[in-house]
Amino acid sequence: MYTLLFVDDHPLYREGVRRALSDATPDLRILLADGHASALQVLSADQDIDLCLSDFQLPDGDGLALLGQVARRHPTVARGLLCGAPDPAMARQAQVLGCVACLSKDRDIASLGEALRSLFEGGSVYDVAPAAELSVVSLSDKRKEILRLAAKGLSNKEISALVGISERTVKDHWSYIFEQMGVSNRTEAVSQALRERLL
Repeated sequence: MYTLLFVDDHPLYREGVRRALSDATPDLRILLADGHASALQVLSADQDIDLCLSDFQLPDGDGLALLGQVARRHPTVARGLLCGAPDPAMARQAQVLGCVACLSKDRDIASLGEALRSLFEGGSVYDVAPAAELSVVSLSDKRKEILRLAAKGLSNKEISALVGISERTVKDHWSYIFEQMGVSNRTEAVSQALRERLL
């Protein structure tokens, strides 16, 4: 039996998907969450989740930010988007985060069930082709400057002196950069920024 965590803030749609998938796929266990915080709580409480599918628009943070956190905290859980209007930019961001799916809510239950079977078997399903070249995130000039200086090997203390902010504020900027880019340290952030031509 596989376990799916479905994250969506619309209770009628969320429950409708659960009931329909349960009827169509009796060997599938489905857990529900209504946002970023509740999804992380469910993941922390249940170690048997195989796949986390999230809507993009959530009340407490977008779905990609959530999936980035899931990647860091629960690396064995496969991740994907199930949203109303996926586009190539969104699909590209999901791909860079290592997601296995970017699905459209236009799918009927039979089609969604087929996609899930493919995902549980180790495949990937993208309803929209990812954009070929796209910056992963839109970072402020100050955060890009922090990344540029880190790429030159400067420490947080040296960056704070050059940028004119406290070392604590530099660390706060790093926390935001890590979350938005779906990475866990400075080296990964700099490498990804260079790959994605953010700098």
